[in-house]
Amino acid sequence: MQVVKFTLENLTGEGRISMAAHRVSLWLAIVLAGIMAWGSASAQTQVLGPISEETPPAVCWAGWFVSGIRCSGRYCDNIEITCTKIPGATVGSDNLWTPWVSEENSSPAWCGPGPNLIAGFACNGGYCDNVSLYCVPLVNLRTIHCWQTRAVSEEHGGVLSFREGSSGGIVVATQMSCSGSHCDNKTFHVCEIKSP
Repeated sequence: MQVVKFTLENLTGEGRISMAAHRVSLWLAIVLAGIMAWGSASAQTQVLGPISEETPPAVCWAGWFVSGIRCSGRYCDNIEITCTKIPGATVGSDNLWTPWVSEENSSPAWCGPGPNLIAGFACNGGYCDNVSLYCVPLVNLRTIHCWQTRAVSEEHGGVLSFREGSSGGIVVATQMSCSGSHCDNKTFHVCEIKSP
């Protein structure tokens, strides 16, 4: 494989940059700047964690909600959450933490009628055996097209984006269930968001 080093001599053969090469370099800089600005503006996510029984809870910024999860460590002990900003979201003041849930409990951790969405996680017990969800109500938006996700755990890649199975909109969760030792396998009830 031959590596070609681009210099002014390569472009014109005389040590000067041609007008055409100057135009190309100028347009290339403009296009790259536009792509970088678009990428940073469209990347409305934050990753928090890892969350475990040894760490404090993690809560998304106001107007941001959990849109994915990553598990690592034995029994999904360490959880990272991805938070996504919902443009135009107005949140209520009735924020609450759910009761602790684990595989020993038959009930899922549910944020309630809503839309009340998951905006944070807390762990308690060995290997994050008990999970509590931080729930925040949305005032001006509603959920549509809801479904149950596949289970996520460290044995199966450990990553779950709630957008799997969506039509491309913003997808957030309203409840979480778990099974397996130490609440190892986590599934979520997720919904797309629609403006009123």
